[in-house]
Amino acid sequence: SYNNLKVYIKNLNNNKLLQEKVSVFIFKKDLWKDKLKDLEPALSYEDANVIFNYDSSLGCEDYKINISDNLVNIYYSNYNGVYYSLKTLEQILNNKTINNLEIYDSPKIKIRGLMFDISRDKVASLDTIKKVIDLLSDLKMNHFELYVEGFSFEFKKYSKYLLKDGYITQSEFKELEQYANDRCIDLVPNCNGFGHMAKWLEQDEFKDLAVCPDGMEMWGRHRNPNTLDPLNPKSIELVKDLYDEVLPISNSKFFNMNFDEPFELGHGKTEGMDVGKIYVDFLKKASALIKEKGKTPLMWGDVLLKHDEYLNELPDDLIFIDWGYDGNYPFDKHIKSLKEKNIPFMAAPGTTTWCSFLGRYKDWYENITNACQAIDKYGGLGVILTDWGDFGHLQFLSSTFAPLIYTGLYTWSLKEGTIFDTSEYLNYYYQDNNKVIGELLLDISDYYRYDMCYVGNATRTFHYFMFGCNGIFDYHLDGSDPVEYYKQKIGNGNISISKFKMSQEFLDNKIKELEYVSSNTLEFKLTKDELIQSIKMVKMIQKVSLAYNENLDKQIRIKYLQEILNSKEEFILEQKRLWLERNKSGGLKSSISYIECFMEFITQTLNYLLRIGDQ
Repeated sequence: SYNNLKVYIKNLNNNKLLQEKVSVFIFKKDLWKDKLKDLEPALSYEDANVIFNYDSSLGCEDYKINISDNLVNIYYSNYNGVYYSLKTLEQILNNKTINNLEIYDSPKIKIRGLMFDISRDKVASLDTIKKVIDLLSDLKMNHFELYVEGFSFEFKKYSKYLLKDGYITQSEFKELEQYANDRCIDLVPNCNGFGHMAKWLEQDEFKDLAVCPDGMEMWGRHRNPNTLDPLNPKSIELVKDLYDEVLPISNSKFFNMNFDEPFELGHGKTEGMDVGKIYVDFLKKASALIKEKGKTPLMWGDVLLKHDEYLNELPDDLIFIDWGYDGNYPFDKHIKSLKEKNIPFMAAPGTTTWCSFLGRYKDWYENITNACQAIDKYGGLGVILTDWGDFGHLQFLSSTFAPLIYTGLYTWSLKEGTIFDTSEYLNYYYQDNNKVIGELLLDISDYYRYDMCYVGNATRTFHYFMFGCNGIFDYHLDGSDPVEYYKQKIGNGNISISKFKMSQEFLDNKIKELEYVSSNTLEFKLTKDELIQSIKMVKMIQKVSLAYNENLDKQIRIKYLQEILNSKEEFILEQKRLWLERNKSGGLKSSISYIECFMEFITQTLNYLLRIGDQ
């Protein structure tokens, strides 16, 4: 019985502070429900139900729990250990029956984090970000970043460029930092300042800072300028302005400068120059600004892995992050090389939610597992799971939960079979009495097994979508025919009739399975709506691809396209509604433009099919 529960804290100089934190935690979480009336310090060991014992032999996040009869003994060396012990105790108590047991728990990987994209149109609301932090806390993760590019953070010096309700204010950042810190999570500031600068470079004030002011051809289409000119002194001045606003408001000892994908290096103003040399010189200037503020810089490793002759020029305390998002990404090879060069390193796998709508199960599972094992094998500092929002950030938050939960569980334990625990945890998270949602969410993110071919960092279905959008974009740019553009891009890779039927049936069955979930939570209701909307999106895209398959009767293809266009307004309205459930409104118009663009392409395709019938 835990009636009249009393807590006793031994062997800690700051007893009062710990007592207050423990009391607040237990009251907030309501661990003992209505049984808990008053929480008071016990006068003595003998008078206590829960005893916190300081143990200097434990690591800062380690803890032990011993439950016997009516007594709980918790052992710790730091408040983090206390906090994690209480998270475990909470989960034990949620099982209603408490057995006598003994737990010794210690994390296998030191830094266990998530980078959450609040750029590329979508800026999550404070409530949503706090919900993510709560999940990180439950998973005992300790590192969190809000990825910033463009104007998704309140740069007061450049406030004229901020989109209404489309950024995190500095006061909101401080509120989130306190919320995270209270849960033993380090909110690490983040700001890109080399590649991914398209939003800045499209402004008249900064156009002269682009390496390629007119943009460049890349991946089969024209791309606007996205890379700062490292040879222009004004570029580092802009970077300093950004750092001067982000760094002083943070109490973290880290700062992620990113510095990834400066695609234009070697072109335009830097044509014929040594890309590695240019990159590392600019990196040194920026990292010096970070260290002036007393922070340790983190950086992405994509450029210098290709120019590894410059790795020995990295500042000593800079942390190198190797990132890659496919199941076959060679984390082991790269991280072994970093270990041999004595470079501090972390690994960054991905949720694979972007460019997929529903995720890519096999890829994120292999990708995350390989990253964690390489970090453990070669003594890395940690793992940061990334969750990006490329091309309009069209995926919903619920598609992130499965890979995030797997990462939290696996970075802590490195236990074989953690994927099965992930399914159980999803059932626990959604409070599904029928234990259906866990396997459903894992399975649905494997929908891309019905694609015609495997593609990296996306699904083939998403490629069908982007080919349509790009066709319209390029059509507006140069007057070309978007239908011909699409036919050229898709080649012989349009979806087959058999694959189409299998995929559509699979997705329809997933919608039916949602009815077997027994959960009354608001989170499940929202997740259900998000999944149905995403499934509709995937099915729609596949029907458009099928419209180019001449092996199917043309009237059937026309019928599919007309059905899509008839439901266009309803579909877009639902996309907007679901967006606003979790995110700020700024950026919504830009994101929806991708769908509107695709709908316009569907109209073009329908007209094409009708036209060829008259010829």
